[in-house]
Amino acid sequence: MLTLRLTLSAPPLALLLRLLLLCSSAAVGLLLLSTLSHALEHPGHPGGALSGLAWCLVPLAVTARLSAALGDTAPAPEARGGLTAAGLGPLRIALLAARTAAAPCMLGSALTLLVCVRAGTHAVPPSGAVLGPSLPLPAALTLLSAAPVLAATAAAWGAREGRPPARPPAPASRKTGATGHESATASREASTAVPQPAVPFRKPVAVLGSTPAATEDAHAAPQGQEDRSAAFRTGLATGLLLAACGLLLARLAAQRALTGTGPAAHAGSVMTAGHTPADALAASLLPAGWLLAACGLVLAGPGLLALGGRLLTNGQPGPARLLAGRSLAGEASWSGRPLGALSAVAAATTALALTLLAGAQAALPGPLAALAALSVACCVVGTWLAVRSRVRDSHVPLGELLDRLGAPRRVRRSVTLLRAAVLTTVFVLLAAPAGALAALPPH
Repeated sequence: MLTLRLTLSAPPLALLLRLLLLCSSAAVGLLLLSTLSHALEHPGHPGGALSGLAWCLVPLAVTARLSAALGDTAPAPEARGGLTAAGLGPLRIALLAARTAAAPCMLGSALTLLVCVRAGTHAVPPSGAVLGPSLPLPAALTLLSAAPVLAATAAAWGAREGRPPARPPAPASRKTGATGHESATASREASTAVPQPAVPFRKPVAVLGSTPAATEDAHAAPQGQEDRSAAFRTGLATGLLLAACGLLLARLAAQRALTGTGPAAHAGSVMTAGHTPADALAASLLPAGWLLAACGLVLAGPGLLALGGRLLTNGQPGPARLLAGRSLAGEASWSGRPLGALSAVAAATTALALTLLAGAQAALPGPLAALAALSVACCVVGTWLAVRSRVRDSHVPLGELLDRLGAPRRVRRSVTLLRAAVLTTVFVLLAAPAGALAALPPH
């Protein structure tokens, strides 16, 4: 009942995430059942079924990431405070988030099973027609339960990570504060209080006989920033290397498949059927190259975002540049990877658009591969929206601080514009080169 009430009272973003989760779970279930149907049709060729099952892990993984974003978004921070006050600890809130994410996934899997039953308990094969042997019900239920179970686990994990701590309540003003008697008493106590001598600030220095913990606290924050900077640099270098290797592998695989050289040009695939160049591309290492390049873009996202924040704070920055750079460097750890995934989706779209604009027919995969790509794109966009919601909530205390300091509104607008400019630059730097270099060759 609590899960239902939280779902009905959820904000529009949480409802959109639930809808995307339902559609993605239905798509994943259809892909898994199609793989099972292919395996039953070709019992003597288990390699094609195994490769199809392996490629189903990609939309399943992005569905789990969307579930983690839903667990981080719902319940809302205001509702979490009330649930905590009602006695729900972190474990029970994690279980509540797991039920919240599992419900739309179970509904999507049920819709997929209903569609297969209405079609005569047959899965949709790669050719698009309703063919194939009857699917055994236990195997179908086992495959359809993969998405809800994984989504519930990911949502519980995302809820345990949690959002930034809620803002403390503002101090009571004179309109809503204490009564006149209490105010007079407080002012009398303040006037009669004995002033305490000020304690001079002393820098922590290492002296003879002191413990190592006395100096570790003074260097804890700079050491943590150095560790994060080193992790960002390592991730940036590794991501760019993986992206370059993936693009090179995809290009070589596409050329070999189109020319008909190599064993991959004659291999079968669960996603396609026939002997067209599109089938040769799907049977080659082209999808593996795309996946490797996408992983590289995801790994390079936090490093590029942190680098953009550091470039804003170089030299003698003003207040707007300093605030924007610090906030970007702080949010790079949880906002960089979704930005990299969004750049990978944009790179694939750019590659397809460049091929179509070149006046040649693109070597497109089958309908199941298109369904998987659409599911991945929707999950990536939903995850990015959830992350931006978290970032927007984390910027609220900074805006309140600027209002209390009396800063002009143009400072906040400048900070927002600088953040948007850096995010757009990082997005273009990741998506445009990858899309231009990974364009599918015409046939």
